[in-house]
Amino acid sequence: MTNSSFFSKEPRVSFVIPMLNEVDAIEKCIYSILEQDYSADKIEIIVADGFSSDGSREKVLALSKKYGNIRLVDNPLKRTPAALNIGIKHSTGQVVVILGAHTTIKNDFVKYNVKYMQELSVRCVGGTQINVGKSRIQQAIGNAMASVFGIPSAPYRFSKKKNYVDTVVYAAYDRNLFNEIGYFDEKLHISEDAELNWRIRKAGYKIFYTPEIVSYYYPRENIFQLAKQFFNYGILRANVMKKHFTAFKFIHILPPVFVFLSLLFGILGLYNSFFLKFLLVLWFVYTIYLFVASLVTLTKDRMIKYAFFYPVIFLTMHICWGSGFIVGLFKTYKK
Repeated sequence: MTNSSFFSKEPRVSFVIPMLNEVDAIEKCIYSILEQDYSADKIEIIVADGFSSDGSREKVLALSKKYGNIRLVDNPLKRTPAALNIGIKHSTGQVVVILGAHTTIKNDFVKYNVKYMQELSVRCVGGTQINVGKSRIQQAIGNAMASVFGIPSAPYRFSKKKNYVDTVVYAAYDRNLFNEIGYFDEKLHISEDAELNWRIRKAGYKIFYTPEIVSYYYPRENIFQLAKQFFNYGILRANVMKKHFTAFKFIHILPPVFVFLSLLFGILGLYNSFFLKFLLVLWFVYTIYLFVASLVTLTKDRMIKYAFFYPVIFLTMHICWGSGFIVGLFKTYKK
């Protein structure tokens, strides 16, 4: 593929946004797209709605009457991968960008995506995700998620270096990719983007990451929501690896191995106290890890008010992700 066969100097860019009851977020998301420093007539916004009942559907329809480049399409299955595929098939852009309804983007987001797709002749480009929070706990969760100690397998959350990577967040795709390697796997509910990006790399194409491309994300608002999110993340990561075993990375098995050994030594310790010593050593080492992770994150953020939250947040992320992964080895995620 060459630049000339890829797209014109200023290609048409289609944003595809899955939506289901996002009344508090969807307008901010759409306006951040409308405010891009890119020709407005070269941008279209397609919102694939799962028949929202909270008023978000009406908000999008009102915006579509005001702006001619916004369209609402229906997603009867109410599942994210299905919404993405429906939106892509209704899109007309040479470049397709996947975006979450609860996300906003920097005003040069489109410019940098197009710039690197053209300059490097790559068919998938993405950037960094900056977590923002309204409350102290929500911001602390965002800081932990942006730490290498939180999700080390997702460098787009913390890396400051341009590089070719395994996956990116809210990627921009050459739309021809979907005809070549297929659309999002509708059997998945989470990690559908990671699975698609695996197929892109398997087909011989590179994925480029640059921190110049910025999106803003609102993380979960409390520990209970975070626990559910990461438990589901664990299930879906296991599902992706069952489908594509070569997507396996050593770092993926550390949380589930830790959870498994904790349960094993705990159960065996009921019959023989010797195994409790192994359990104590295991958790002593992990406690040191939590202390270091919290200290480094706290030092980076320089916000002492988050000090108490970090150990609990990291613990929740690791244990729930590891537990979900173990469950995912035996079951498929169902919404």
